[in-house]
Amino acid sequence: MPTGREKFYENVPFAMPPNVRRLDVRYDYSDKIGSDPHLTGGNTVDIGLFDHRGVDFLNAGFRGWTGSARSEFFITGTNATPGYLRGPLTAGRWYVCLGFYKVGPNGCDFRVTVRFTFGDEQTVEMPALLALDTPQKPYPASADGWYKGELHCHSVNSDGDSTAQDVIIQAQALGLDFLAITDHNNLTHLADLARLVGEGFPNLMLIPGCEVTTYRGHWNVWGLEEWVDFRIVSHNDMRRAINFAVERDYLTSCNHPRDYGPMWEYDDVEGYHCVEVWNGPWRLFNEQSLAFWEKRLREGKQLVAVGGSDMHRLKSAHHAHIATPTMWIYCSGEPSASGILAGLRAGHAFISDAPDGPQIYLSSGDAIMGDVLPYADAVDVQVRVVNGKATCLQLIDA
Repeated sequence: MPTGREKFYENVPFAMPPNVRRLDVRYDYSDKIGSDPHLTGGNTVDIGLFDHRGVDFLNAGFRGWTGSARSEFFITGTNATPGYLRGPLTAGRWYVCLGFYKVGPNGCDFRVTVRFTFGDEQTVEMPALLALDTPQKPYPASADGWYKGELHCHSVNSDGDSTAQDVIIQAQALGLDFLAITDHNNLTHLADLARLVGEGFPNLMLIPGCEVTTYRGHWNVWGLEEWVDFRIVSHNDMRRAINFAVERDYLTSCNHPRDYGPMWEYDDVEGYHCVEVWNGPWRLFNEQSLAFWEKRLREGKQLVAVGGSDMHRLKSAHHAHIATPTMWIYCSGEPSASGILAGLRAGHAFISDAPDGPQIYLSSGDAIMGDVLPYADAVDVQVRVVNGKATCLQLIDA
């Protein structure tokens, strides 16, 4: 019964016997409250699963994570609860991972129940995941090389209410060109996306992504091909995790560093490429995220400003709506998911409040937003505004 301590992880081991064809896990705990940071005085406990490959940091046998969104889940060789990877139920030492996000004044009593169904298991492999080099349907090139899309949203694979296909259909209805579903600490949405691409379904560019959700700050990873560890409890852990992603050439972003974002508590940790300055409706403390980014710009750190809706719900009323805000990214040549990420990495991007919102294009000769110009007493800058009626344009220099 943990007391007086929170924001830590506990691995509960169990023995997986031979010849198991279905694993069922459920858990419960005392004084349960929701994960909303505003809610206090009780307990919020997250859950996930690691298999026989172990629980070593950055090298664990990850099989799934659903935070506090689900009280039970199952895995078989051919199917699993959203958020968990189907595949072999290899005999050995497995672990239920519990994340104690909030622990109230009365402590936290918890119970984990593991149930095995025996039988001959079908020979299976882990599901294929969407990657940047996964062949997708050719996408038509725009006249000016600019494309609009969504970089941060969620599905039923973490704590959303809609399938990956539902999210894609909504993105296509809004006329988006690209989409990144970034479920919390997970990979199963990438399995869904790979399957949909194989079926020839999406008519937009799909970017593999994940939101690495820690108890003291969130960060996005785009272009990933493997799980990135979220079990971060120290500044050194965060440095190691970001380095893990950067060394693999993944693109990273410090997400919504603002009150109830949650705030980013790793101020001395660097290495990420972007800062999410606009998350959901602007009124939700986004001026704090903007100030976070501007402070680092003044320190000479060239971080790319990004935005995303953080949409979780399509089927019920919620303040976050997909593509509010919308990212615009320049991609030279034939459009592709990798080309979109290359444009974002270069800073060739801007944010608008909606797919049909105001657009601002800055250039100076051949240079566009994100490019670096040599110092000069005067620089000629061209500004093109689209859909800017009844708005005010401000140009601010450093």
